[in-house]
Amino acid sequence: GRGWGGNDCIGSGQMAPTNDDTGEYVPPFQSKYFSADMMSKYEPLTDAIVKVEQSEGQDAGAFVAFEEHWAKFMDFSWCSQWDGKKYDIIFYGMSGYTGYLMMEYLKRNALRKRKEDFTFAFAGRSVAKVAEMRDREFAGTEWADTPILTASFDDVVSIIDMVKSAHVIVNCAGPYMLTEGEVLIDACIWCKTDYIDISMELPWSMRTQELHRYAVEAGVMIVPSCAGNAYSDLGVMMLAKKIQEDYGEGTRNAVCYCSGGGTACGPSGGTLRTRAALGSDRSSEHARGDPFALGGFIPQVDRNGFKIVDVQPGTGFVTPKTREEDRDLHMTKVTEDRKLGVWRAPYVHSFFDTRVVRRSNMLQADLGDRPYGMALNFMEYAMLPPEHIAAARRGPKEGDEPAKPIGQYGMTLEDEETVFKSKGAEYKEGDGPAVADMSDTWSGFFLHAESDNGSQLQCSFIGSDRYYETARLAVEAALTLRFDRQKLPYRGGVLTPSVAGSTCLVERLLESGVKFKMGGWHEPSEMAPPDVGGS
Repeated sequence: GRGWGGNDCIGSGQMAPTNDDTGEYVPPFQSKYFSADMMSKYEPLTDAIVKVEQSEGQDAGAFVAFEEHWAKFMDFSWCSQWDGKKYDIIFYGMSGYTGYLMMEYLKRNALRKRKEDFTFAFAGRSVAKVAEMRDREFAGTEWADTPILTASFDDVVSIIDMVKSAHVIVNCAGPYMLTEGEVLIDACIWCKTDYIDISMELPWSMRTQELHRYAVEAGVMIVPSCAGNAYSDLGVMMLAKKIQEDYGEGTRNAVCYCSGGGTACGPSGGTLRTRAALGSDRSSEHARGDPFALGGFIPQVDRNGFKIVDVQPGTGFVTPKTREEDRDLHMTKVTEDRKLGVWRAPYVHSFFDTRVVRRSNMLQADLGDRPYGMALNFMEYAMLPPEHIAAARRGPKEGDEPAKPIGQYGMTLEDEETVFKSKGAEYKEGDGPAVADMSDTWSGFFLHAESDNGSQLQCSFIGSDRYYETARLAVEAALTLRFDRQKLPYRGGVLTPSVAGSTCLVERLLESGVKFKMGGWHEPSEMAPPDVGGS
């Protein structure tokens, strides 16, 4: 078993993980590190093992030597080149467009406002490429010599050294589903370093769940999906909290309408690669179709309170039936929310964001016995652009194609790519829109919730372009984990942004410039982005 005491890596008195001969899950870092291949690289240990075996444990000196080398193997001191420095935050995968965004946010906002002084370093597979980005972004500033570490998922020792060097790791190396990023997460759990990434990839999120139990036991925060769309997750948390405080009731249903405006900047090369990876993934296709793929399942029950089940023909296999109100089908049509007077359309991220919120509800129940609602239903849509409402009122014509999801700019992904190609704004991998071109671009999240007894409440967030908001969410979440940990309600697990950061994260986001309104929605005149700051 693991030993989780103290602030450092696992101690020498602990046993190595059991192998997976029995089919039991072995976390990926452990699988790589506690392997015959890795152990063979430490010859003094293998020699000591041979001597102990040859003497059948009777050679006291051999056993002392074994214990000495085993301790070094368990605390990594036999191979680690760690220099003892520990940074508050290390940003990994900083040579591409996401690295550019993180550096821009740091110098425009986090490092300028300096709520607290913090130390940071960059890391990547290629020191030269990261240094090129750092020099371009930080030349002539006091951060021009920001340290750079080298680390790669296929070099477990380099991962150990990087993780031991940080209190919080921000992993920017995507598409995540195409990497061995679980090795980094598990190493963070092993060495008690908190972890954040900016993924919005359901296959990746599903893979990280395997490590939840270990993270809870370790007291380590693992927070995937700290990206620009996390405001729907944070908004539901804020509404549920307010409903509980004001009315003493649980939240029965919530909805988020996503919108945006200003200059359309276009998709980055990395975004296009991630879309291609998601589009070609067949291995998790069935699981991704489950509205509760990340947990939080609420079964359909009959009027007597018994669960309604589906029975698979031929096998008799029984599964609880998904409630009709939770089915994804409802988010695939252009319809009117007559209660709120909002025309809505399919949204590009709704099949991801809804699962995150449902996981948040589950985690609040499991970790704190405080779910948002025992029967919570959450849905997310795009707020239909005004110019499309007249056509929506007329309804679809016979032969019309099903409605396609639209994004921040009020266009489908296909139209978005066509428009930007025609403008010559087609980005290669590693490139994307300049932050300077996002000065008038805004993104909005408009939420409505209703309690078990019908009490209603609204709130909204207004931020900058989603790319810039992704950098903001990641940096502010990292600062929350580093400096607000004692105020946070939970200590560890594979969490969502709202469950990990709670209101401390929201407070930091608002201090950074994000607009928030509780009790209503921002008026059209307020739908302008926060200032992204000078370069």
